[in-house]
Amino acid sequence: MYALRSKSVFVDGKFIPADLLIEGSIIIEVSKYGSYDKVIDFENRKILPGIVDLHCDGIEKEIEPRPGALFPLDMAIIEFDKKLALQGVTTIFHGISFEDEELQKVRTNEYAREIVERIHFMQNNNTTLVDNFIHLRFEITNHQGIPLIKELIADKKINILSIMDHSPGQGQFKTLESWKKYHLNTYDLKESEIGKYLKEKFSRRKMGYVEELTKFAKDYGIVLLSHDDDCKEKLNTLRALGVSISEFPLSLDVAKDAKDMGMGVGMGAPNVVRGGSQSGNIAARLLIEEGVCDYLCSDYHPSSMLLSPYKLRDEINLPIEKGFEMITSIPAKLIGLNDRGTISKAKLADIIVVDESFYPRVVFTVKKGNIIYNSYDLKSTYKKIFSIT
Repeated sequence: MYALRSKSVFVDGKFIPADLLIEGSIIIEVSKYGSYDKVIDFENRKILPGIVDLHCDGIEKEIEPRPGALFPLDMAIIEFDKKLALQGVTTIFHGISFEDEELQKVRTNEYAREIVERIHFMQNNNTTLVDNFIHLRFEITNHQGIPLIKELIADKKINILSIMDHSPGQGQFKTLESWKKYHLNTYDLKESEIGKYLKEKFSRRKMGYVEELTKFAKDYGIVLLSHDDDCKEKLNTLRALGVSISEFPLSLDVAKDAKDMGMGVGMGAPNVVRGGSQSGNIAARLLIEEGVCDYLCSDYHPSSMLLSPYKLRDEINLPIEKGFEMITSIPAKLIGLNDRGTISKAKLADIIVVDESFYPRVVFTVKKGNIIYNSYDLKSTYKKIFSIT
């Protein structure tokens, strides 16, 4: 058992002076400031819930930082997990894409399955520092992957599932040229191969496969998301399939339509930090200003999560408390993780401490009561907890 103290603890949507008493993996009391004699006193530094990230593709770059340069899975997972602890992300949903076999090794069905299996094994054998969950991203033309994905779902190795369509002419790639620009630069695909590849891809673009998979996933209680929604008609189709969250809607109108349908809406924290979408789509801050974006995810850049509430405060006058809720309590609530995302009695002791003296940075991370990162005051901290002389 130990206690944390600060004059700036994020409780019930506001910052207050408080002491937190932690026993085992749980916050057992949020107490009046000054309640305990032996505490780790963080003075004015912010104490926040750990960040909950519903969509992060960063593990793919950890595995394959350059095309064809693959690193061992165990190494990639462990090293990426350590980075998350330093960045204050205590719950991560790795976006593992099951796409068309021809394009990228880490997104082929068998290799993507290997990634999922390994993350699941390491999570369930206490090898990781933070909670590493799976957000399976299903490309609708990848019907050959459905039996394998069903098996992973039945084995309870998938936590949430999103539906993607990266065909040109809709969604993220409105034109063939935008599709070619991205895919020729990103994948091992030659200009001469595009015609054949797209012909085969369009021939597999059948919603019957999507209905089959989403029904199966719903039977296992998996939350369904969509990806790059571009029109109300697509939203209607997806909503009928049970999709409850729209990720990265491509226009303000589509985001409004999603909210009108009772869906949650998520955008990327890198979009906020950079001031716009890297692919030229709508700026996240516009949706936030209009009140039609519920949460932020890291997409491909976890370190953007912590900075995004500060950017929103400074650039669109969003109260920083609202910004922090967009990366903690709201994403947790949207997918039913009711044991985390807030600092309150009986919740998991997933806690981060942020020092703002030069630049917002995490200096202390607690996961389920365990201190997994500390750059605050190493010697005195451990002395207070473990009576080290």
